[in-house]
Amino acid sequence: MKTLFTTLAFLISVVAFSQKTTISGTVTDSISGTTLTYATVTIQANEAEKVLAFAYTNEEGTFSLELPNGFTNGLLKVQFMGYKSFTKAIGNTSPETVYNIQLFPDTNTLEAVTVSKTKKAVMVKGDKVVYNIAETGLGNGNNGLETLQRLPGVKLDKDDNVQFRGDAGVQIMINGRKSLLEGEALREYIRSLNGDDIQSVEIIAQPSARYEATGTTGIINIVLKKNTKMGINGNVYTSGSYGEYFRQRHGGLLFYNDSLWSVSANGYYYDGKSFNDREVTQQIQLDNEVRTLEQNNLWLPHTISKKLGFGVERKLTKNQLVSTEWQYYNSKGDEDTFGTTNEYTNGALTNVVNLTQKAISTKEQVTGNVFYNFTSDSATTKFDAQVNYAYYNKDLGGFQQNEYANNSIMRLTGTNVTKYNIGNVQLDFNQDITKKLHLEAGFKYARVAMNYNNAYQTNNPALLYIPDSLLVNNFDYKENLVSAYTQFSYDTGNWNFLAGLRMESYNYTAKSLNNGAVNSNSYTNWFPSFSANYKKDRNQYKIAYSRRIGRPSYLDLNPFYEYMDAYSLETGNPNLQPRLYHSFEVDYIYRNALNISLYGYLYDNAFADVIDYQEDENYNIVYTANASKGSRFGLSASVPYEVTDSYAVQLELDAAYNSETSNIPEYSYDGSGFGYDISLYQRLQLKNDWTVTWNGYYSGRATNPTGYMRSVFDFSFSVKKSLFDDKVRLLTGCTNFLKNSYYSKVSTVNNVTTDWTNRWETRKFYLQVNYYFGNAKEKKVRGTSLSEEKGRM
Repeated sequence: MKTLFTTLAFLISVVAFSQKTTISGTVTDSISGTTLTYATVTIQANEAEKVLAFAYTNEEGTFSLELPNGFTNGLLKVQFMGYKSFTKAIGNTSPETVYNIQLFPDTNTLEAVTVSKTKKAVMVKGDKVVYNIAETGLGNGNNGLETLQRLPGVKLDKDDNVQFRGDAGVQIMINGRKSLLEGEALREYIRSLNGDDIQSVEIIAQPSARYEATGTTGIINIVLKKNTKMGINGNVYTSGSYGEYFRQRHGGLLFYNDSLWSVSANGYYYDGKSFNDREVTQQIQLDNEVRTLEQNNLWLPHTISKKLGFGVERKLTKNQLVSTEWQYYNSKGDEDTFGTTNEYTNGALTNVVNLTQKAISTKEQVTGNVFYNFTSDSATTKFDAQVNYAYYNKDLGGFQQNEYANNSIMRLTGTNVTKYNIGNVQLDFNQDITKKLHLEAGFKYARVAMNYNNAYQTNNPALLYIPDSLLVNNFDYKENLVSAYTQFSYDTGNWNFLAGLRMESYNYTAKSLNNGAVNSNSYTNWFPSFSANYKKDRNQYKIAYSRRIGRPSYLDLNPFYEYMDAYSLETGNPNLQPRLYHSFEVDYIYRNALNISLYGYLYDNAFADVIDYQEDENYNIVYTANASKGSRFGLSASVPYEVTDSYAVQLELDAAYNSETSNIPEYSYDGSGFGYDISLYQRLQLKNDWTVTWNGYYSGRATNPTGYMRSVFDFSFSVKKSLFDDKVRLLTGCTNFLKNSYYSKVSTVNNVTTDWTNRWETRKFYLQVNYYFGNAKEKKVRGTSLSEEKGRM
């Protein structure tokens, strides 16, 4: 830390004694006051319009550039598509240093242009690829989910959750801030957004040092257009869907803005039933016989969830603001499970066990934060400070009952309570050292306290696999994480470089209050990151590297046993270690359309889901363990094509090769595999504001180190109608029409082969109505930053 502060002091002193003059400012729409992103700002010599310096406005519509050495006089010029150019003569004798520039719409241009793709529609910038939604026209008439679905590598799963390269673990950010919402609430929030209000979307496949080092899936940052109009705006929505059961969702977003205050409120309500049908066949090859377990479990949950949120932002001065935001979430679940297990020996039926399970759960979560920001007049210095807090409580009660072929019954009853208290403090500093060189640095401290209390009892201890004394478990977990980062970026125009280093020091203590056993560990890791971007004409190139980490969930470290069914026990593993990755990527973009990425990572201590069959007792112990090492190399490509002005298609391909070696006792393997996904999106814009979309996909048979995944395919379609000058949008359609979307995996490790299939409610017909009022553009208050900690709950 001493070295970091010394470096900061030196750099600030360099800026303070610099003799160059820096000019800065903000570019806005003269009518609405909306800030304009990626406007071109140039300093030109009076003769022959020779460019002496240039810059683009950032996401906040601000710019900063230095007058060149020897500058005497010239022209300040600002240009943006659809607006008249701004020109002002400036000189070196006491020039203004801050400009608030208003651009007037060019009505002649606006009448002639519908969608225009400029060289700034897609940009590689630092650790991100920026898709300017306004320039590409991808948001026209779409909601937020439909807009994201058009981006390379992004697709929606069976429940419309956002995935990136087939992984749902992607982190969603709003305006550069980690989203406070999760799961279904986050999905519905994105769906409720108007695509025309999204300025840009940043895909950060290789997060740099300024972000937490957890995970390899990446970040999607949705940048909304700024709204400086006074007054109230927002939207409300209601939707219903039917597959096997009926579901309903309702919600709304409300915003108020004036010159000093920004106030936001949101709410969400969901009521729905679903199901999951799990079929597992396990064949065990023993010395003198073959045992086969055929299991079928039908899970029928009914969930009612509610969420309320409120945020306030206050501008203290023109350079400072403070905000706070709080969210309350409540969910109640009533779940029934019915199952049957048939046991065979050499093909002959030897036992039948019927499962009945009832679970009633209540979840509550309160999350909030306080945020402070300072930005200098020139926008060359920026400082953020925030404090975040989350409280999470889950109460689970009910019973599980096994009925055996000899009419004996084993019934477990009891309760389970899990509580989390999570908090962190985060500081971030940004400084433009010169026009080309930029510094970022920051610090974070996080603390997690978790208590897990499980108390069950049984009517028949003789049928338990474990002593009934282990049915009571009180587990405490405490964790502290200290991290700091610094990184530099250097931009020459055609070239852009970003290099950084993050340090994370981590310690935890896990304690059983029943027997006093304590498990603790601590370690410090360093995470370098680097990216280089080059652009010339219609071609853009990017290469990036980062070191990443994956930490086990808190409960995975709890060695307590839990019953899954009559033949399976699940347990934690206190010996779990974090997994470490070396992650890299190479991108190529041509003409803002063709996008090809080569990506991959090498890793140690990867997490493996172990099914350890106990031959003598005839049951499975399921747990998570560290495999030895592995790698994954992939290729993704996206090719959008506008057949006509009203008909657009987009073809996407993702293919990956992976290999892994495990040295886990009784669960060792050494293998590799290959898989691929193909998807085709089509959009037809009809007259009178009708839009028809069709999206199909095919996931080919994918091999992996222990077996293979069966191929699946399906398609979805929708019809949308806009009414009342786009204030009302009606959306109807069907997801996974063929009901062919499911999970099916076959694996063989040592003498055990497991065939596992999950089927769920996939084909759903739906109808949604959105009403947008006011400006329908959001000025979002700072969101709570707890995603890394909450992701392991």
